[in-house]
Amino acid sequence: MKDKNIIKFQAFYFLLIGAVGCFIPYINVYLEKSIGLEGSQIGLLTAISLILGVCVIPLWGIIGDKTRKYNLLLMTSLGTSIVILYFYSKQTVYIGVLIFALLLEVARLGSGPMSDTITMNYTAKHGGNYGSIRGMGSLGYVVGSMAVGFLADIYGLDGPLFTTYIILLGLALLLCFSFPKTDIQEDNAKPEKGSFKELLLNKNFIFMLLIVMMTQIVIDSSGAFAGNHLVSTLKGNNSLISWLTFVQVLPEIIFLMISSQLIKKIGYKKFILLGTIPMAIRLLTYAFVPNAYVFVFISIVHCLGVGISTVASLAYIQDSVNPAVFGTAVTLLNAAMSIGKAIYGYVFGVVYQYYGSDKIFLISGIIVIICIIMVTFTKRFDEADKKLQEKS
Repeated sequence: MKDKNIIKFQAFYFLLIGAVGCFIPYINVYLEKSIGLEGSQIGLLTAISLILGVCVIPLWGIIGDKTRKYNLLLMTSLGTSIVILYFYSKQTVYIGVLIFALLLEVARLGSGPMSDTITMNYTAKHGGNYGSIRGMGSLGYVVGSMAVGFLADIYGLDGPLFTTYIILLGLALLLCFSFPKTDIQEDNAKPEKGSFKELLLNKNFIFMLLIVMMTQIVIDSSGAFAGNHLVSTLKGNNSLISWLTFVQVLPEIIFLMISSQLIKKIGYKKFILLGTIPMAIRLLTYAFVPNAYVFVFISIVHCLGVGISTVASLAYIQDSVNPAVFGTAVTLLNAAMSIGKAIYGYVFGVVYQYYGSDKIFLISGIIVIICIIMVTFTKRFDEADKKLQEKS
């Protein structure tokens, strides 16, 4: 019989990541078309909000590891995000958008690492496939994104963009009240001591952060302009954004569900190369083939890269760090991702304004190729891959 708590986690990820799918693919299009912002303004807004998030996000993990109140922190993140989103939707000028974008980034960045910490700890102790839980999130992303895309073609982006995000976050918040108690609450045990400094000195941890920033964060940051590329550069309509999301995320659902088993079979190094090589081909195709349908079709390989930044990164980090600071490690991973997004977001915004969206994808492809070379020649994964072979 399937664990009821696993079903709860799957439903929660469906709602949480579904909410993100309603918002992230369309926010830059909304800011450009509805608010009238230029590419450099969008890039600056993205960069500043992410930098502020980097300063705050480690606090989520540190407080979580100190108090073990991961679920309370998760609910706080969701509740404040809902309130901020309401006021964000009412802004019509750049300064108002900037203020509430900053507040939203600070609030919402707590939900991902807190939920990942809760689910990873639970599956590690009670069994369960984290990839299958995360795969349901991807399904939610597809459903949410496609729904908003089709609604936007009928009603425009202004209404559906914020309304759907708020509703789904509200449902996710309600579901948090049914989550199982943490292991510490059940066992009344004192957690092992750990320090922030030991994470910063952990070379395996730092190397994985670098890989994530050079792969999936490049994809996410350049992908933020995919809607602009399809609608403004390639002259497509809003529904093409929905189909792009469908092509990207539907295979992702299946791939994430088998990622854990695949890592155990082929090891971390081969798994990462499996994701990055098609990623480079995809980005270079984006850059050199100005066809909307080719753009959508080649995006099917997106699923391979997501496995790196979710299942592989979290599994490798959990194997490499002190369990007492795993929550902090997850938030530092998210902070590193935010740093990458801040840098790429600003640079790509300027590139979009002055050189066009195709150059964004060319730069991204070069970064991923550099990462492929690094992973090919590193011995950083040898020990972890050896342990996987011994377990299997």
